[in-house]
Amino acid sequence: MTAQWFIVAVAVVASAAFSLWRLLAARQRLRLLDTIGRTFPGLSARSRLFGKTRAKVLAELAHGCGACATRPPVQRGQRGQR
Repeated sequence: MTAQWFIVAVAVVASAAFSLWRLLAARQRLRLLDTIGRTFPGLSARSRLFGKTRAKVLAELAHGCGACATRPPVQRGQRGQR
């Protein structure tokens, strides 16, 4: 019975952490990763997953709203006409 409670607790904590991560803005994710990197310097230096995650968050920040600037603007009255 104790093992079952432990497994449920781990599943709930993991689900909550994943949900929180997905709801955070990219800047907050980067700030969190930097804080973890400063707190545990060995983790950030040795972990490929940590480096890949940080690179992915940086890429998200680089895209921003400027990513759609290369698209031509929609002319007024063109949308919805066939």
